[in-house]
Amino acid sequence: MARTFTLEEAQALMPRVKALTRPVIELAASLSEELSTVETGGDTDRTEALRERLQTLIESWTEAIEELGAEVKGLWLVDFDAGDGYWC
Repeated sequence: MARTFTLEEAQALMPRVKALTRPVIELAASLSEELSTVETGGDTDRTEALRERLQTLIESWTEAIEELGAEVKGLWLVDFDAGDGYWC
């Protein structure tokens, strides 16, 4: 659930956001690379399985960020509601 943050509160959460995001980005990049290779080979079952893994990974990351009270505005883009704008 989103909440309102002061600048200091948003800044204090950034190390946690980075710690949650960094390994997910690395895994997503690896899965994407594998997906590209598999798509070229025409293995539709494996392609679908990799797409599902990527989707699950991103959904999992989104949930973790939202549990902090922040909002996910796009892939790897996190905003903190300041009440009259956002800290991004």
